[in-house]
Amino acid sequence: MTNTLTLIICTSIVGLILYSSLYRRRYKKTTPPLPPGPRPWPIVGNLPQLGPKPHQSMAALARVYGPLMHLKMGFVHVVVAASASVAEQFLKVHDANFSSRPPNSGAKYIAYNYQDLVFAPYGPRWRLLRKICALHLFSAKALDDFRHVRQEEVGILSDTLACSGQTPVSLDQMLNVCATNAIARVMLGRRVVGHGHGGGDEKAEEFKAMVTEVMVLSGVFNLGDFIPPLEGLDLQGVATKMKKLHTRFDVFLSAILEEHKINGSNGKEGPKDLLSTLISLKDVDDGEGKRLTDTEIKALLLSAKTLNMEEAYGLTLQRAEPLMVHPKPRLAPHVYQT
Repeated sequence: MTNTLTLIICTSIVGLILYSSLYRRRYKKTTPPLPPGPRPWPIVGNLPQLGPKPHQSMAALARVYGPLMHLKMGFVHVVVAASASVAEQFLKVHDANFSSRPPNSGAKYIAYNYQDLVFAPYGPRWRLLRKICALHLFSAKALDDFRHVRQEEVGILSDTLACSGQTPVSLDQMLNVCATNAIARVMLGRRVVGHGHGGGDEKAEEFKAMVTEVMVLSGVFNLGDFIPPLEGLDLQGVATKMKKLHTRFDVFLSAILEEHKINGSNGKEGPKDLLSTLISLKDVDDGEGKRLTDTEIKALLLSAKTLNMEEAYGLTLQRAEPLMVHPKPRLAPHVYQT
């Protein structure tokens, strides 16, 4: 019995070795050669060589292997462009071939399984979503139509600062609230965060906490993204947290979507917010017999809203070097009066 078990184990090992060697030979014959790069470790690949500061490690490796190099991060093959001229080949010359983003747990569990603008695969649906955003959110006309929204939010910020008097305030947080509400009014037709002096709804803090959690989870290194056999185990608990966060976001966005379907723009004059525009486009054929779905609308709102809020957070975070303060006042005189 023992001899039989030993024979089975040895046969299995020899079979795996032969299969691996044959697969490698076939892979080398059918696959173009990869750029030069450091030799990877088994299973983990070049991940240990990246260290705590990957950008500095990659810069050091680029000085050895050149501006175009190959790294194997776990089971994932990565080609690094470490110079402007090489990056131009990916982002401009051959951009259509590299438009799709690699799969990751964040896009799978939070972004409605790759149905948002950021992680959707390149194709007709992605081009449709991009066209909608470019026309109704980022165009010069859209920016001009919602100029009054930005002015009103800056006015609310100025009034809040004036009312604070001698009380210390967190300027970075207040600037973030101003930018967040300006974006939310353009996209959802409502303010979502308050300055602490009124002006936000009862779910403001919950929404802010969800966006903060998105930014935290998006920066977490998830082993399952690079070593697929470990994805189902969820050793770090990242996937579980993302699923729970997605459920909270879906409830929030579904409530706003249903409210817009029932109430519309509430008789407001002026340009429609992005959500109202998306709802009106649900009945429009994209030319291939497909139409926007509620899931795509929520995914588009989620990606645009969180990305804009991340940008707002990034603009107001404390920098390593202090910001230069202009010595002359730039606001109207009455703002400085208390």
